[in-house]
Amino acid sequence: MELNKTELIFRNAELTDAQAITELINSVYRGDNAKKGWTSEADLLGGIRISKERIEQIIAKPDDVILLCIIDGKIAGCVHLEKRKNGKCYLGMLSVDVNYQNAKLGRLILDKSDAYAKDIFGCVQMEIKVISVRKELIDYYLRRGYVLTGQTEKFVVGKHIGELKLENMEFVYMVKQLTNSK
Repeated sequence: MELNKTELIFRNAELTDAQAITELINSVYRGDNAKKGWTSEADLLGGIRISKERIEQIIAKPDDVILLCIIDGKIAGCVHLEKRKNGKCYLGMLSVDVNYQNAKLGRLILDKSDAYAKDIFGCVQMEIKVISVRKELIDYYLRRGYVLTGQTEKFVVGKHIGELKLENMEFVYMVKQLTNSK
């Protein structure tokens, strides 16, 4: 699918967007619909990825934003950005509707995320964590300029993450310098 970039609208999420964001994220990461795309965690984790209440909490936080990509009035993608200390920004929940996953929309959202983190938050580094068994996703972020830090974290199932289908998973941390990101 070819995207007409003039039809894309990027904006910050509002509380009224919480239900649509929740549905998008859960459809991309979990369940049968997620299996149509390459970002699915459906074989690793069951249950929902995130609740509407958790999305509302993120939107309400002053140093967090969920950046939306709107196509034809519908949320086609989103990403969570959290301003942290020492010039760092955390990027999470990058989600692209499975119908747009081959249209390079994820790359556009990442570019907008970098610009937002630099220009609005004043950050110089972007941090992410990825489930270690998601080799294709780690490779994707490596192609986008991220590097592995060597830091890992045990994957702990919490109330916002779902049900574990695979034992002994961990997160790997990756970072990207924003000062030379283009």
